[in-house]
Amino acid sequence: MTSERLRLPAALVLAGACLLSYANGLTGAFTYDDKAIVRDNPRIRVPARVDEIFTTQYFGGRQGTGTAYRPVLLLSFAVQWWIHGAAVVPYHAVNVLLHVLVTLLLARLFLRIGLAPPVSFAAALLFAMHPIHVEAVTSVVGRGETLAAALALGAICLALDAAEGRGRRWLGLALALVFYALANLTKESASVAAAIVFLLLAWRAEGGLPARLQAALVRGLPFYAGCAAVLWGVFRLRTAVLGGAFRATATGIFEVENPLAPLPPLVRAANACAVFFRYLWRMILPVRLSADESAWSIRPLGPHDPGFWAAPAALGALAVLALARFRTRSPAALGFLLVCLAALPTSNLLFPTGTIFAERLAYLPSAGLCLIAASWIVGPAREISEVSRGRALLLAAVALALAGRAIARNPVWASDEALFTDLVRVSPRSAKAHYDFAYMSLEEGRPGPAFEHYVHATEIYPGYWDAWAGKGRAERALGRLSDSAKSYAESIRLVPTYENGFFGLGLAREEQGNRAGAEEAYRTGLRHNPQSLPLAYRMALLLSAENRPAALYAWRRALAIEPGSLPARLGYSDWLLANGHPDDARREVREVLRLAPRYKPALEKLKNLEVGSGLQIPHQER
Repeated sequence: MTSERLRLPAALVLAGACLLSYANGLTGAFTYDDKAIVRDNPRIRVPARVDEIFTTQYFGGRQGTGTAYRPVLLLSFAVQWWIHGAAVVPYHAVNVLLHVLVTLLLARLFLRIGLAPPVSFAAALLFAMHPIHVEAVTSVVGRGETLAAALALGAICLALDAAEGRGRRWLGLALALVFYALANLTKESASVAAAIVFLLLAWRAEGGLPARLQAALVRGLPFYAGCAAVLWGVFRLRTAVLGGAFRATATGIFEVENPLAPLPPLVRAANACAVFFRYLWRMILPVRLSADESAWSIRPLGPHDPGFWAAPAALGALAVLALARFRTRSPAALGFLLVCLAALPTSNLLFPTGTIFAERLAYLPSAGLCLIAASWIVGPAREISEVSRGRALLLAAVALALAGRAIARNPVWASDEALFTDLVRVSPRSAKAHYDFAYMSLEEGRPGPAFEHYVHATEIYPGYWDAWAGKGRAERALGRLSDSAKSYAESIRLVPTYENGFFGLGLAREEQGNRAGAEEAYRTGLRHNPQSLPLAYRMALLLSAENRPAALYAWRRALAIEPGSLPARLGYSDWLLANGHPDDARREVREVLRLAPRYKPALEKLKNLEVGSGLQIPHQER
């Protein structure tokens, strides 16, 4: 390697390190959020629906809901779906290739700012093989981290060139801002790229610290101004889609995901400092890795806890020390400041975010920690040939240890069974870990284990309304209908507008033979959730089963909520046939087949209609 160029042999070694560490994760199935975002997401199926990617929140749903807006990430999945459909291996392959790209960009960036080739290469090598990246690289939706990092690093490199007058300055600046915009529309954490450019320009400048900070401000001012304009545009888009610059005004942060969210700002900030050290420790010694640290695996600290005061004091002292060493161009000081800046958007320090802790969020921040480690391991050598044999062997040993841990960790993301089993093993105090295991168990037809883990979830977090509803569902599957109704009622008590609580309560009462009680549950639920298709659908089925005239209105209401609902249209066709309208029933079934030509229930019903057979009203659950 020369001072600013990554040579082919080094690039091949870094790419090989990425492949060695993550190749055994290529065959994993869709897990966790992969299913909602990719496998079962109708918005990415065909190019004709691409507009929905830009007009809906990350998980879909009506405008004015949700907390995340990531259209570029969704578009990357859509393009792949249009090419190879639900084949999962190509999604994993693209994630690994993005990790290779990020690793090479990091190596190039470290060289670009004047770090010695041995340090630059070693830092990129450790980054390539670090196991804390498993969630970001091996989980399909972890692409939010890798793609955003690649775009952000591209923006940073172009911005540095523009600020220092390299190449066609204004063209480079324009491209940097395009990359910055795409990065922010991939993952919100990419907004920190502008601050990283400031840090690196200060690192490159001459003079004392005040003079270097001033130089960084002046040289990067066009980029910072452009970034401000980009963020203004992104916030306008988010406001239009989500109903708020950060999230929908009516959408809160689920306490089970982030118990820091409801805390006063100063208390939240002190806890954020403590969580930062948890990230650092996991980067330094990645032995215990977990995909979930939500309520209450990490319990918030109060003023009576020593860590509440020690963590901010320690972080402040380290920041002051890093700034002091920054003046001497210490790579370790730069690395620490890079960790702090890259982690800032998701740290809960400035504002509450959607989660208290997640290993995927350490993806880009870990580059700073890898730089610290690399500077200590290879020492002051300016060229590869100057690195002593002992230091080279130490680097190889550390890199291989990291790779071994990553290789051992990848299979955890092979399936929901593997992932959720690992979750409850390594995070037994997490209510969400038990909830996820229970949900998976119930989906696989194992209500017994599901019930046990739902109970654990509610014991850890008694206010976990989703877990109470899940417990009710498991009890209903076990035939404990009275207990099921009580669990659903508890979920509604905790959240009086809870759609799924009313839905489950109605089902439990139906199975008890209490149709009046079921109708009351559905009607109350619809008053709170007038656009709920599941509640409207169940109400229509219930009224149809009782041959009530109001069933016609109920079916029309369900179809007005979602005209493309296949079960609702088939249910309406049943009602039409039962009430002497076979031609209209046939028309509804044909409409279903127009929407989904291979939908087997509709094909069978049309066949029955053609031969004059009656149809049975379906009883489907949400």
